Amino acid sequence: MEAGKMTQFTVERETDIGYILSDGHKENEIFLHYNDCDGRNLQDGEVVDAFLYFDHKNRIAATLQKPKITVFDCDWVEVVDVVYFGVYVNIGIRKDILLSSDDLPLDANLWPQIGDLLYANLYNDNDKGLLLELASKDDFLEIKVNAPSEIYGNKIQARVFNLGKHGVNVITNEGYLGFIHHSEYKEEPRLGGLVEGRIINVKANGEINLSLIPQKEIAINDDTELIMDYLNSNSGNMPLGDASSPDEIKSLLGISKSAFKRAMGKLIKDNKIIQNQEKKITSLK
Repeated sequence: MEAGKMTQFTVERETDIGYILSDGHKENEIFLHYNDCDGRNLQDGEVVDAFLYFDHKNRIAATLQKPKITVFDCDWVEVVDVVYFGVYVNIGIRKDILLSSDDLPLDANLWPQIGDLLYANLYNDNDKGLLLELASKDDFLEIKVNAPSEIYGNKIQARVFNLGKHGVNVITNEGYLGFIHHSEYKEEPRLGGLVEGRIINVKANGEINLSLIPQKEIAINDDTELIMDYLNSNSGNMPLGDASSPDEIKSLLGISKSAFKRAMGKLIKDNKIIQNQEKKITSLK
């Protein structure tokens, strides 16, 4: 008998603290504690479906509580504790299950936090017993929903399920699979964490690309490049400054005065430009 599976048993007899179950073979008798009976009173000879797991003494035991996941089935499970050797998740039974640090990022700052969700199944480790196994990309393809093209540009929430060399993989509440390139975030999102981003591409296969960088910040960066390009192309001087009129700014650079001032503020903060006393001429530092 293997832990991590649902198995059908017959109640053989009751003990002081629970029941003895059997699958018909004497050597396969399993203990079911009262605490694992899910509020049921059982009778000798009754047939039950039980889940097998390892108890706190690492003995195989049964529970009538139905787990959210098995060695065959994936689902979302919640992180309930973080320890130095991994994170524990609640799968719906009395005992929480470990996701080992061996299967987590080297940087503990990228580990899931309490309350985060992981899409996973179970597996049996010869030394450590029943452990959590993160779902593969193929598992996500089975629950994937193709994103419609009209959601381009929308904001959307997504759950991080994989951290890769070039970025992170996510899935939205709607079931859309997505990717966030490392150039589209300032800090790497943690595994199992929830992020909110903007859809910057809907691919032909129904998957999406997201950006976590605020659109205003992108616009500021574009406008700072515009100003720097002008300065570099005009001997380091520009006949504009904070005191220039909206029409003057629009005529020379094609942007609004508010956008111009945001970009100028960033360049001044970055110590790249200076303005004259009247704030009508800007020069490279």
